[in-house]
Amino acid sequence: MGSIFLGKARHWLLFVLVAIAFWITGIYHLHVSEFNIFMGITGGLALILVFAVILDYRPGDRVTREPLPEPDDE
Repeated sequence: MGSIFLGKARHWLLFVLVAIAFWITGIYHLHVSEFNIFMGITGGLALILVFAVILDYRPGDRVTREPLPEPDDE
């Protein structure tokens, strides 16, 4: 499965947790009844995810299926 799902398992777990959080906010209709709270949850989750990925990245980690071409120094 490692060749199908690139990235670390904890990143995929965070993705599942965000999907569950959005499902719960959808059940309670926060996107239409309490929009400010919904945007706070969305913004907070986005910040957590971005920082989790940035702080967890190590040089040499595989992030794409094909290797990225080296930039030309010209």
